[in-house]
Amino acid sequence: MRRFCIWSLLTVASFSVDLFGQVGEKVTSVSLLNMNNQTVRLPFLGEKNLLIFYVDPGRPRQNKSFRDYFKTHPIDSPEIDSYGIINLAAASLIPNSLIRKMAMKEVKGTSGRIYFDPDEVLYNAWKLKGADNNFAVIFVNKNQVIEFYKAGELTLEEQQQVLALIKKYKKE
Repeated sequence: MRRFCIWSLLTVASFSVDLFGQVGEKVTSVSLLNMNNQTVRLPFLGEKNLLIFYVDPGRPRQNKSFRDYFKTHPIDSPEIDSYGIINLAAASLIPNSLIRKMAMKEVKGTSGRIYFDPDEVLYNAWKLKGADNNFAVIFVNKNQVIEFYKAGELTLEEQQQVLALIKKYKKE
């Protein structure tokens, strides 16, 4: 019976680590496509602290209020950059041209930038569990270590955690 209990605890612990196990991991740069369909390295990785929105196009409404917050409260810090990355492979039924058009409309009139991940390169390189079917929020520090990761709708507490990280690294 003890063996079963220990195995059950390990299974539960393993499940929760898989779901949110990215925090504390060091990440490497990958190549993505920019808005002009050119291949580029992941911008500012290792140079600035990054707030990255990794988006499944099938979940455009997830974390909308959190994203909208930044339209009226831009980060505006030389130490922090933010951008969106759209996981094109996650929405095989939606034409990439339509996804691109919708993305351009979303950032029109803002300083926002969007990159595209047509082959889930970032998803696989960074082992972004749960991001394949969600809108993920990732905060990576200058040392390329993930300090926050959540795939799915952020709770108010999680939103506060991200805002606290921004405040921690923001230099006036």
